[in-house]
Amino acid sequence: MPPIDKVSSDARPINNGTGKKFEQQDKSSNSWRWFGLFLIAYFVIWSIAPTFFASSVPFDVSEGISWGSEWQLGYYKHPPFSSWVLYSFYQLFGHIGPYLLSQLYVLLTLFFIYQLGKKVWSHEVALLGSALTLAIVYYTYPSLEFNHNVAQFPIWAGLYLVFYQALTRNRLTDWLLLGVLGGLGMLTKYSVVFLLLPMATYLLLPKQWPLLKQPQPWIAIFVMLAVFAPHLYWLVMHDWLPLGYANGRSHDVGEAASSVSRHFSWISFIIAQLVAHIPLLLILALNRKRLFGVSAYKHSLPAGASLLWYLWAAPIGVLVVLSLVFGVGLRDMWGMPMWALSGLLAASFVVPATQLLTATKLRKALAIWLTLATVLMVVYVGFGDKIRHKPSRMQWPEQVLAGQAQDTWQSLSSCPLDSVSGDRWLGALVAINSGFPSQMISGPASHSPWMSIERLQKNGTLVMWEDGDDDILLPLLDEITVVGDHQDNNAASSDRLIKKQGQWQISWRDPKADTPLTVNWTAYVPSRCIQSPQ
Repeated sequence: MPPIDKVSSDARPINNGTGKKFEQQDKSSNSWRWFGLFLIAYFVIWSIAPTFFASSVPFDVSEGISWGSEWQLGYYKHPPFSSWVLYSFYQLFGHIGPYLLSQLYVLLTLFFIYQLGKKVWSHEVALLGSALTLAIVYYTYPSLEFNHNVAQFPIWAGLYLVFYQALTRNRLTDWLLLGVLGGLGMLTKYSVVFLLLPMATYLLLPKQWPLLKQPQPWIAIFVMLAVFAPHLYWLVMHDWLPLGYANGRSHDVGEAASSVSRHFSWISFIIAQLVAHIPLLLILALNRKRLFGVSAYKHSLPAGASLLWYLWAAPIGVLVVLSLVFGVGLRDMWGMPMWALSGLLAASFVVPATQLLTATKLRKALAIWLTLATVLMVVYVGFGDKIRHKPSRMQWPEQVLAGQAQDTWQSLSSCPLDSVSGDRWLGALVAINSGFPSQMISGPASHSPWMSIERLQKNGTLVMWEDGDDDILLPLLDEITVVGDHQDNNAASSDRLIKKQGQWQISWRDPKADTPLTVNWTAYVPSRCIQSPQ
């Protein structure tokens, strides 16, 4: 490790006039300008390319769009906010909407980190830190699938920023923003509590007690609760459904493990987070000679930096305690929104005297990583099924499936398709491509509160499931009078549903796929809508 005050030849202090200083600053600005153009191209590609290369949206995207079309205050898995936003973008931009939304969320995250970096360190560190955030795997390929984890990206980054500002400036507007963002975070995914809890703990430290005697923090709490209150009411009225789902997911992680090993699921979780940081760690390792040593770094920390390190580390500490003490199984993807500070903290290790040269090298390394990630994304999304002869979710025949569902229903019924039922993946794909009929999800009736016996009796439904998947549970249909095909004529004047069944064989886009997609279907058609045989 070179001495802190040692200066490389590329970044030697200029002492022979201001001309060279300005020239060096211009070179730095030009370098950032070219890198900014590269990032613009990168985000445009990631926003547009998946629409052309993928034949289907990812699973969580289809599910979120379908949920959002119902405009509920909550859903059986999650709070509602990200589904509302996702549905709105899909309505505005079509199939490009979900991918555009994901990249806008990543960009908003980088913007918040840049603003925070300027306040704690400098403009240069802030630029470099926000760019290095993209060296964390979660902000590349996983961001294609806009789900509740991706939707938390700017929430966590924004909370870092407004919490820092609230503590350092103590302005009412900052505390109000903290309350709004905290409430929106809880409306996005409950796991934001892993950040809110360390923030609350920090406020309880003795040095913060004078602050708690003022109204601003309490106003922030009130605003947060006010934003969350409608969903809280929904939770009470729906037996806390998402919390039961989350509890089941945590138990699924260790269902095959002993009761003792479940208390150590945090080990695999931390390993997964380290793997997500590998590109960033490699970039830093290649430039280690221009970074502070640990001892020198501690002495260089500006005021407020220790708070960021605390906010970076404390959430992972909360999860370790949950796993170690309470045996909660941790899912790797829960860590996705937790690392918005990693790039900024990494950039803060760059020795100021070597900053110009190091920033150039880091940008080049980052450009290589992002180019590689882009190529791999295009290959996997566009050709992965043809390489592996096995389709991923983004390579399903979405449009063909939706068209087949519509054609089948219209051949049987003169009434529009009001709802699709059964397999939630198939149902969501059909729903988002067919004018948004409601989806009755396989499982307890509480999972689809927008459906009712009266609605089914009046409008019928189309049930779909993959061949071999016979675990479809639709309890509302058990309460409805149904007759078979041979009773059509006798039932024509009644309000009963007429049941018709069949099967679709749909080809994959990979011509070498062994077997086609086989979908079983059952149509429950209201007798008043039944089509006469041709």
